[in-house]
Amino acid sequence: MNPFKRLIPPVIILVVIATVGVTGYTLIEGWSLLEAAYMLVITLFTVGFGEVHPLSAAGKVLTMLIIVSGVGTAIYAVGQIGEIIVEGQIFGYRRRKRMERKIREMKDHYIICGFGRVGHQVAEEFEAAKRPYVVIDTKTETADELEPKGIPYVVGDVTSDKNLEEAGIKKAKGLIASADSDTANVFVTLAARALNPEIYVVARAGDVDAGEKLKMAGANRVISPYFISGRRMAALAIRPVASDFLDMVMHGEHLEFSLREITIPDRSPMIDKSLADAEIRQKSGATVLAIRKPDGGFNLQPLAMSKIEKGDILVVIGTQEQLELLEKMVK
Repeated sequence: MNPFKRLIPPVIILVVIATVGVTGYTLIEGWSLLEAAYMLVITLFTVGFGEVHPLSAAGKVLTMLIIVSGVGTAIYAVGQIGEIIVEGQIFGYRRRKRMERKIREMKDHYIICGFGRVGHQVAEEFEAAKRPYVVIDTKTETADELEPKGIPYVVGDVTSDKNLEEAGIKKAKGLIASADSDTANVFVTLAARALNPEIYVVARAGDVDAGEKLKMAGANRVISPYFISGRRMAALAIRPVASDFLDMVMHGEHLEFSLREITIPDRSPMIDKSLADAEIRQKSGATVLAIRKPDGGFNLQPLAMSKIEKGDILVVIGTQEQLELLEKMVK
């Protein structure tokens, strides 16, 4: 809330007192507006000057009322200003407005609903991939953690339509429902799907039943941490070298190359060309590992004659520069 809204009540009271005082002096004492205004000011600010003219009994009563009510209200207003300055609410309000403006300017970003252990890990992955994101969380500690880093956030109920809209869900590309509660994740998914039917939702599920409900609610992908960790542990035991290689490619912080998904847009110059004709490897240096077709099928062993179609998603590997060059080539 704007901290200066706290000053609205005393300011309104002072305006009323000033209006009554000027009107009273004019009608009761027959003074001019300037004389009445002057008397009002020296009375409110208690400067100790003498009256403009000798006061009648009614005028003295009016002056006492102005002193009691007006001076008290003025002192209260000054106290509120002091509290606003001491508590740093002015600077906090300005920071919050900058944060809201930053979120409004974002598009194709991701929203993390729930900033617990899972949410923190998701944020780390987004940071490594340099993907913009906004965090929604109920804990006030989240603001203290993210504010110094300049990461956009909204503190409040993750299932609230208002908070989701404040996080820019209508322009967001994806949403991560990572709250600790399966119920909250179901409601987040429902709200997100209603506000943005095109958004890609990945939801966390604690058990199988919750996973089914999340899919019914509109989640594109449902992840169970227990299922993933079990499968991961088995893979490390059975295929340790292959698992380590995939870890380095997907999550290595100091590697020069990485995996990326690149979607072929409607007007791409590569449409209806084969991989050989597109010269992806020759011009960008990146390597196409797989192609996902618009119908959901995969070409896991793309050959030189494999044709690129509108809506295909290329799974490619390469350096950051190679991948950025390829993204420019497909547009």
